[in-house]
Amino acid sequence: MSLDGVKQVDVSLLTEDATVIHDETITPAALAEAVEDIGFDAKVQKANELSTPSLVTHIGVGGMTCSACVNSVTNALSSVPGVSNVDVSLLTEEATITHSEDVKPSQLVVAVEDCGFDATLRETVPSSSLSSSSTFSESYIESVVLRIYGMTCTSCSNSIMTQVSSLTGVSSCSVALATEEAHVTFDSSIVGIRTIIGTIQDCGFDATVAKNFDTVTQIDLLAKVKDIKYWRTNFLKILLFGLPVIFLEHVFPRMMHQWQVDGWVFYADILVQLLLGTYIQVWLGRRFYINAYKALKHYSGTMDTLICTSTSIVYAYSVCSIFRALISSDTEPPTILFDTSSMLFGFVSLGKWAESKAKGNTSTALSKLLQLAPSSCVIIENPGDFEQEKVEMKEETAKPTSVSSSPSLPSSFNSSSFNSSSLPGISQKEIPAELLQRGDIAVVLPGAAVPSDGTCIFGSSEVDESLLTGESLPVAKSVGSKLIGGSVNAFSTLYMRVDRVGETTQLQQIVKLVKDAQVGKAPVQRFADAIAAKFVPTVLTLSVFTFLFWSLYIHFHSGESIPSMFKDRSGNVLLSKVLQISISVIVVACPCALGLAAPTAVMVGTGVGATNGILIKGGEILERASGISTIVFDKTGTITAGRMKVSRDWFASKYRGKEYFIWSLLYTVEQNSEHQVAKAIVARAAEVLAQGSSNTSSVFIQDVETKSGLGIAANVLLDDQELHHVLAGNVKYISDSKISNLSDFNEALASLGSDHVGSVCHLLLDDTYCGFVELEDSVRSDSASTVRALQRNGYSVAMVTGDNARTARHVACKVGIPLSNVLAEARPQDKLHFVELLQQKGLKVAFVGDGINDAPALVQADVGIAVALGTDVAISAADIVLMSSEKGEGRAKEDSANSSMSSVFNALEISLKSFHVIRTNFILAIIYNLMMLPVAMGLFLVPFGIHMHPMLASASMACSSVSVVLNSLLLKWWKPCDIVKKYSEVAEVAEVEESELDTSDLTDISADRFVPIQRYSGSSFLARLKRAFGIQRSSPSESYEMVPAA
Repeated sequence: MSLDGVKQVDVSLLTEDATVIHDETITPAALAEAVEDIGFDAKVQKANELSTPSLVTHIGVGGMTCSACVNSVTNALSSVPGVSNVDVSLLTEEATITHSEDVKPSQLVVAVEDCGFDATLRETVPSSSLSSSSTFSESYIESVVLRIYGMTCTSCSNSIMTQVSSLTGVSSCSVALATEEAHVTFDSSIVGIRTIIGTIQDCGFDATVAKNFDTVTQIDLLAKVKDIKYWRTNFLKILLFGLPVIFLEHVFPRMMHQWQVDGWVFYADILVQLLLGTYIQVWLGRRFYINAYKALKHYSGTMDTLICTSTSIVYAYSVCSIFRALISSDTEPPTILFDTSSMLFGFVSLGKWAESKAKGNTSTALSKLLQLAPSSCVIIENPGDFEQEKVEMKEETAKPTSVSSSPSLPSSFNSSSFNSSSLPGISQKEIPAELLQRGDIAVVLPGAAVPSDGTCIFGSSEVDESLLTGESLPVAKSVGSKLIGGSVNAFSTLYMRVDRVGETTQLQQIVKLVKDAQVGKAPVQRFADAIAAKFVPTVLTLSVFTFLFWSLYIHFHSGESIPSMFKDRSGNVLLSKVLQISISVIVVACPCALGLAAPTAVMVGTGVGATNGILIKGGEILERASGISTIVFDKTGTITAGRMKVSRDWFASKYRGKEYFIWSLLYTVEQNSEHQVAKAIVARAAEVLAQGSSNTSSVFIQDVETKSGLGIAANVLLDDQELHHVLAGNVKYISDSKISNLSDFNEALASLGSDHVGSVCHLLLDDTYCGFVELEDSVRSDSASTVRALQRNGYSVAMVTGDNARTARHVACKVGIPLSNVLAEARPQDKLHFVELLQQKGLKVAFVGDGINDAPALVQADVGIAVALGTDVAISAADIVLMSSEKGEGRAKEDSANSSMSSVFNALEISLKSFHVIRTNFILAIIYNLMMLPVAMGLFLVPFGIHMHPMLASASMACSSVSVVLNSLLLKWWKPCDIVKKYSEVAEVAEVEESELDTSDLTDISADRFVPIQRYSGSSFLARLKRAFGIQRSSPSESYEMVPAA
C-alpha cells in the first residue's frame, strides 16, 4: 500500500526499524497505524524535522567605512526571505550569507546595492561543503566553474552538458550559453578537472578554469592596495590645491594691498579661493558625499555623514558670504572659510591613507597563507613509466646492498641513498596548479612549494612547514611521509602522489577557517554597534546645541566677557567663529575608532595564531577563551604522544600456535576504528602478517559496531564460511560479556598484574577468550611543563581518560595533575558529564582532545580545543584547532614551542592578549570621544580660553582611528612561549613518587573532589604590576599539588 505524503521509506530487517521521510500532511501516528494494518507491530521511536538544504553565498561589499555600514548591510540581507544567517566583515569587505535554495544569489546582490553599497558575487556553494565537519576531512566532492570558448547556439551547450554529465564521477553539469560558463560538480576521487576539460575539448571547444577572484586579487584586497592608492592620491591632490587656499587666506593679504574690480567689492584672491575650494569640495571630496548618500539611503549615519555635513556648512557659509558682499556692496571683505573645508578634507584623507595602510598590515598572516599556494607545478605525464623506472632503479641499487622493503607498502622503498634529482626516461610537463588531479605524480624541486596534499613516493628531503604548523625546524620527509600543500622543499627533489586537490587541501581549509574567523563578530562588538547606531545623531545634536549656546552667549554678553576667539583683529564679534566651533564638534567625533576596535584585533589575533599553528574559529572564541579558568585534558594523544606501540601479547592456551589467526582477526576488526590503540594494533598486525605463514586465515568482515570508550564488535566470516562474533576492547567491555573460558581470562588478568600502566585490548571470539595485546604510550616531553605553566598562570588542570585507574594515576603523577582532578575509565558520556559538573560549579571549561569519543565533551565545553592530527569529528567539534607536523617526523618535534601540549597554553595566551587589545581599543575610542567632544564644544573656553580649530579637530579624529589600528598591530609582536625552557624546573619539582599517594577511586565522577584555582584577572593593574616586578602569585595548587581532597 502507499500513503500520500510519503517520499521515501527505508526498512531494515536486522535492526527491525523503518525510516520514513514524509511531509507535514501525514503524522507519525498515521504511519504506525499503516504498518499495523498490514499485520506488524509498530511503535513510533522518534520523529525529527529534516533540515532544508541551504547554500552559502560570499559577496564582496565595497564602500563600508564603519560599523554602522556593517549593520546596514546585515539588516538589508537579513530582511530577504529565506536568509538564515548573515556575517559581514568590515576589514575583509565580505558578506557571508546562509540561505535557502529558493533565494537567488542575484537577489542578495541587489539587496546590498539597494542600501547604497557596491556588491560583487564571489561564489555560492552548498552549506554542507563548508560546514566545520569538512575541515581536514576526506570529502572529495568539488565544484568548479569553467569558462568555455566557441559556443554559438544551444546545441553546443547541450552537447557539452551531455558529454560531461556522462563522465563517471560527475554528479551535475550545467552550461550557460549567455555567460559562456559551465558549473560542474564532481567526485575528485573518481574524475579530475583535466579529464573534464579534455572532454570539453574533444567536443571542439576550449575551456579554462574561471578565476573571478584569484589569489592575487584576494591579496590586493586584503592589503587594501586600491584604498591606499586612492587616499594617497586624494591627499596629495588636496595638498596641491589646498596649500594655495591657505596661502591666499592667511599670507597673501599681508603681502599685497587690497584692490577693487569695477567698483565691486571683490578681490582676486577670494575668486581663486572660490575656484580652488569648489574643486576640492565637489570633485576631490566626492567620495565622502557618495558614501554619505549611501548611508542616508538606509537611514544611518557614518563618519562620512559628519565630514560632509561640516564641510558643506563651511562651504555654503563662505559662498553665501561672498554673494552677500556682492549684493550689499560692503566695503569689508567677506568672511570665507575655504581653508577650513579644504584642510578638513586633507586631514581626513591623510588619516584614511594611514588607516588603510594599517588595516592592510592586519591581514598579513592571511596574505602569507594565500601566497603559499604555487601557481604551477610539474607532473609526470605517464605514471606507469615512472613506476617502471622506480622498479628498475631499485633492482640496480639492490645488487651491491640489500634494501629492505616494508611489506605493508610494496611499492615503497628506502630511496635515501639515491640521487633523486632526476629519473632518466621520465617525461614531465608543467601545468597550472588548479588542474592537478588526485593520483597525479608531482615533482617537487628543491626550493619549490609542494603543490598539493599528498604522499611522498620517491626521494627524501626536509620540508619547511613553518607557515602552516608554526614549527620553525624543517621536517624530515621520506617515502610514505605526508606532504602538505604550500610547504617548501629544502634540499633534494621529491616525487609525490597527489591525495587532495582544490578546496579540500589542508592549506585551503586553513585559509577558509581563518577567513571565516575574521568575518564573524565578537560578542563585545555588539557594544560598538549599539553606540554607533546613536553616535552620529547625538553628535549632530551636540553641534546644534553648541552653535545655539554660543550664539546666545555672544548676543547677551559684550566687551571682555566674550572670549577672544569670537573676535577679529579689530575686536568685532564674528558669527563665523561660532560656526567654526560647532563644526569642530562634528569633525572631532569619531565613530570609526569604535567600529575598528574589535575587528582589527580579531584579524591580527587569529592571523598571528594561524602563523603559529593555532587556528581560532572566530572572535567569539577569542572572547570565550579569554575567560577560561579550567582546562580538562584527554590523556591519549594530548598529554601522551599518541604513538602507541604494542609492548607484549598473551594468548590463551587454545590459541597458542595460532598467533597469525589472532592477528588476522585483530587486523581486520581494528581497521574500522580511528582510535590510537586500534591504529597501533593494526600497524603491529601488519608487521606480523607480513612475515608470511601458511597458517594465515582469510577473514572477511560483515557488520561492525564501535562502542566509544569501550571497544569494537564485529561479525566476521572465516575459512569455515560461518559467521563468528568478535569483541575487542578494554577489560570493562569484555567483563560485561559472557566468557566461556573464564579461567583463561582470569589467568590473563593475573599475568597483567595490578601495576601495569599500559593500555590493554582483550579479544573475544564467540564468547571464547583468546588473549590480550598490551600497548604503551610515552608522555610528551613538554606535558609536565605545560601543566605547570597553566597552574602558575592561575588555571585549574584536570585529566579524563578511558584508560584504567592505574595508568591514569601514573600519568597524572608524571605531569603534576592533582589526583583529585583525575577521572579514569571514562566513557564519552562520562567526559561530557564531568565537563557539565564543572560548569555547574561556575567554572569556565576548556576541553582538549583528539578522538571521536572526545567530541561530546568538546562541544559541551566553553571552548573545545582539538589536535589537528586527531579525528575529523573532533576537529569539527572544536573551537580551536592546534596544528602540528606529522607524528614521528622532524627533529625533536615535541620539544618545540608549538607542539600540541605547549600550543594549548599559547592558544589561551593569544586569546587573552587579543581580548585585552579589544578592550584597550574600546577604552581608547571612548576616552578619545569623551575628552575631545567637551574641548571642541568650548567647555574650557570661558575659564581657560582653550578651544579647538576645525583643522586640529580633523587631525585628532584621524589619529584616533589610526591609534586603534596600531594598537591592534602590536599583537603581531606576540611570540609563543617556550614552555619547556621556562617551566621545566618547576615541573620536575611537581613530579612525585606514586607510593606517596593515596589510593582514592579515580573512577568516581564527582565535581565535589575537584580542587579549582581561584584565578586572578590577568589584566588588572595589580597583576601587571606584580608581573613587572617578577612577583609570582602563590596559588593554591602549591599546597594541594599531590594531596587529594578529603
